[in-house]
Amino acid sequence: MDVSTIAIATFRCSPEGRSALTDFLSGEEGLSVTRAYEGAIRIETLLSNDSDDVILYEEWESVEHHQAYLGWRVETGLADFMSSNGIEFEISYHELSSI
Repeated sequence: MDVSTIAIATFRCSPEGRSALTDFLSGEEGLSVTRAYEGAIRIETLLSNDSDDVILYEEWESVEHHQAYLGWRVETGLADFMSSNGIEFEISYHELSSI
């Protein structure tokens, strides 16, 4: 059985940055594109109750699929968008456990 990869993407935002990011994610170039990208299985958005962070819970066929997607997003301007909106980003990879 193949094991999918879970990517947790955390976007550290100001209130204005969170608004800009959620507008982008819900727009036509946002998560609808991500969900259709090769290797994407499931993408869920979590909004923190304690901060302005936005967290994406992403299930991918492999780390390589996710990294290819991230490379494409950087090429198409996501890094510039985040920088101009004061958004910091971190990613971690996980595997589901049967524990």
